[in-house]
Formats: sequence, structure tokens, C-alpha cells
Amino acid sequence: MTRLMMALLLAGSMFVAACGSRSDEEGGGDGGDAGGVDNAAGDGGSEAAASDPGVSDTEIKVGASLTLSGPVAFLGEEVLAGIDSYFQMVNDRGGINGRKLKLVTYDDRLDPTQLLANLRKLVEQDEVVALVTFVGDSAFDYISRQGTPTITFGVTPAAFASNYPTVYPVVGNALLWTQEAIAGLQENGVIEEGTKVGIIYDTTAFDVSPYLDEIKESWENVGAEVVSTDPYTLETGSCDSLVVKYRDLGVQYWDFQSAAWFLCVESAQRQGWTPEQGWGNWPSSVPALATLAGPSVDGVWGGSNGDQPDGAPRKHTAAHDEFTSAVKKYYPDQATSEHFDSPALIGYWAGAKLIVDALEAQGDAITADGINEWMQDLEDYEIGITPPIVSMAPDCKTGSEAVWIGQWKWDPKTQSASRKPQGGYFTSPQKEKFGGKCFLTKLSDEIIE
Repeated sequence: MTRLMMALLLAGSMFVAACGSRSDEEGGGDGGDAGGVDNAAGDGGSEAAASDPGVSDTEIKVGASLTLSGPVAFLGEEVLAGIDSYFQMVNDRGGINGRKLKLVTYDDRLDPTQLLANLRKLVEQDEVVALVTFVGDSAFDYISRQGTPTITFGVTPAAFASNYPTVYPVVGNALLWTQEAIAGLQENGVIEEGTKVGIIYDTTAFDVSPYLDEIKESWENVGAEVVSTDPYTLETGSCDSLVVKYRDLGVQYWDFQSAAWFLCVESAQRQGWTPEQGWGNWPSSVPALATLAGPSVDGVWGGSNGDQPDGAPRKHTAAHDEFTSAVKKYYPDQATSEHFDSPALIGYWAGAKLIVDALEAQGDAITADGINEWMQDLEDYEIGITPPIVSMAPDCKTGSEAVWIGQWKWDPKTQSASRKPQGGYFTSPQKEKFGGKCFLTKLSDEIIE
């Protein structure tokens, strides 16, 4: 199969919906098999009786609906590896107050109907005490009605809205990441006063169109001129006409707000044109997508919410060794530089740490309410391999507050793309203009309402 065909399949699946498909149980190591697991009510005992169902004297069940098959299975596999590697590491160290973590995992194949069915089964039959989703927007109403603490990717307004107080985004937000990327581009001398910017944006699974005015404003605040904003997904078809349009408009920087960006990069290469000051943004942060883009990825800017295995752009610590060692032990097929540099693997390792710390903080009696209370109260929470999460309060969800950026380089020998940080982590200098520390939740609430 050609790289373009793989890219088309990949992009198409990324934008079908939030998540979903079958009810088969999958996972690695201790996770994945829900059969034969006793719940708290069946075990009895004073500790289990004081805890929610799903927590027994010996076990704590956490549920996950992930995309583990199909063209974007690599993303679900990274999410699973991040969560379950941490859980298995904790289990090998004795668990949580003597209880072992059990990850009950179902494949949803990017079908939103199956996603909701999976989550219903996890909550109502498996009686898990917490949930993990990738992009779970379509199920947030159900999750919030149940009050189940849920770790999710982020990006879109729903994950950051106070309407869904038990949903916790662990990676980042499209608008904030854009402001941080702009700051990084300025420091690297890419953006100048009067730079002409063209923006392509998604309107499907990662629907950032509600943020479009604010994204445009973020560019204008640094003196750039946004000359065109265009919806673009796989369903749009060829990117050839957009390349012609942006070339004729004199676009100097092409802002990617769509994961179908690589089709435009390939089209531009065929036409022998690139924007003179560059292109890229948060969708170009995924190493697997960058590699699929092939040689045309050279020079594309892509950020990350977490450190590289050597600690860059911060310094190397024991937390980085713990992360890489656990993945190598429990998910050796994920122990490559491409995966270690993925926002999905890094973000969900952070999510697993959040869940474990919330469980440990409660002592013997573990409840969903207790997990929610702990997560909603945290401030400047240190992950170790990412910058701290500033807040998860219902009225102030921040997700990952900082990113670094770098330009992808294509290696013809390995047929893969890689990058290094060009500068340190960047935070948004525009937050005060948009409402301060908690502006994401306030803005997202206005959108969701």
C-alpha cells in the first residue's frame, strides 16, 4: 500500500468520530480481560463495603474504551501502553494498599455508538471506578450523569467545559497550544509583523471550528494578518486547490488545525511550493503522522506536551528512566523513539499517574466521588516527564499548560521523521488577553451552552 493510501485511510478514520466499535476485551498484561473479575459487593469485607463497586479487598477496576483496531490503531495502542505500563509497574510494586489495578479494555474502532455502548458496559456491568477514553466528546453527557472520573485527550471545547466536571483532559487544548506555538515561532524568528497566515481547520472529530475566531485573534495579536481560513478534512478531497489558493494569496505561514495536514504538505511538494516562513501546529505533533508524510515533512513545525526520553528540553531525571523502563518491560513493541515522543503515550502515562495518585490519596475507602474531589483540587501537579498540570477544577481546566516546538527532519535511511526541541517549553503570553488562567473553561462553557 502506498504512503498516500495509508495517509488517506488514517486521516479518514481520525475524523469519522470520537471513538468506538466492538465489545471484545483487549489489553496488555493484567489489563484487558473483564471475565471472572469479582466486584466489591461480592467480596464483602469492611474496606470493600466502604468503597464503590469495582473496588474489592484485592482489586481496583478501571475501564477503557480505546481504538485498538483499524487504520488508527497505533494511537489506541499508545494510549493503552501509557496507561497499562504505569498500572503494571504499580502492581509489581505491591499495588495500592495491597489492591492490584485491573484495566478492563474494550475496542471501539472509532465508532461513537460503540464507544457509548462500551462505556455503559464498563460502568453498569463491569462497575469500574474510573474511565479512560481517547476523544470521548460524544459520550460526555453520559459520563457526567454517572459522575465517573474520566481521563481523556483534550483538544476540543467539550473536554474543557465545566458542563462535564468529571472529565479531565490530560494532553492539551487546540487554542492554547496554538498560542504557545506562536510564542515559540516568535522566539525562533519565524513570525514577523505583517506575516500572512492561512489556516486550515477540522470540523469533525477534532472540531476546532468553535475556536476559530479566537485562533485568528491569537495570530492577529502578534501582528500577523490572517488572509484565509478554510475547513479541511479528508472528505474535502484533494488539497491541490488550497495550495494554489494559498500560494496566490502570498501565505507565508500555514497554520495546521487539521490532522489531514500531511495531504496538503504532499500536494505542495508536488507543486513545488512551500510557504516561505513555514507551516505546522498541534496536529503535526504526532510522530507516526509525520513519518507517513514522508520526505515532504522536512521543515514542518510540530510541538510536544512532554519531554523526550533524554529529558529534553528540560533535564534528564529518574522519572524519564521510570517511563521508558516500564514501557520497555510491559509493551516492548512501543519502546521506540517514535512512540516515546508521542503526545498520546506521554499524555496517558500522565493520566495513569493521576488516577493512581487519586486512588492512593483515599486510603482504604475508594470511591468515584473521592477520585473526583482529589482531581478537582489539584494544583501545579507534577508529572515528572511533562510540565505540571496547573488545574483540573471544573471551572478551571487547563490540561497541559506548555509545549515545545521543533522542525521535523526526514531520514531516508530509516524512512522516518524525527525532531529536536528548538528552545524550551513555551506558555501562552496571551492568556490574560483572553481572560486569565481559567479562560479555556470560560470560553468553552460559552461554546457548549
